[in-house]
Amino acid sequence: MIREIILKDLPKLSLNKIYAGIHWTQRTKDKNTYKMIVKSQFKEVLSKDFSYKVSYEFNFKRNALDTSNTVYMLKMIEDIIFEDDTYKIIPELNIKSQKAKEDFIKITIEQL
Repeated sequence: MIREIILKDLPKLSLNKIYAGIHWTQRTKDKNTYKMIVKSQFKEVLSKDFSYKVSYEFNFKRNALDTSNTVYMLKMIEDIIFEDDTYKIIPELNIKSQKAKEDFIKITIEQL
C-alpha cells in the first residue's frame, strides 16, 4: 500500500537553527506549532505494527533549503505521523528539496 500526504502552511525551519543553539523552549514551540498544523491536515497515526519506506519532497517557493537542512522539519513531522520511528519501523528515508511554485511537503509512504 502506498499513501501520499500533502502538508501546507508549515513554517520553514532549517537544521542550522539547531546548530545555532536555540533554547529548548523555542524547540518546544516549533514542535507544538508543527503538531497543530500537521494534525489539522493528517489526523491518523501510522502503526508501529508495520515497517515503511518514506519519501519526503520539500517544495519551497523562495530560498529552498539545502536537502540536509530539511531534517529538522522532517523529524518533527515523523514524530507526529508515526506511532514509532525506530530503524525497524522506518528502515529507509528519501529526502528531496527543490524550488516550486508554492510551499508544500509531499510525503510518500510505502508500507513494506
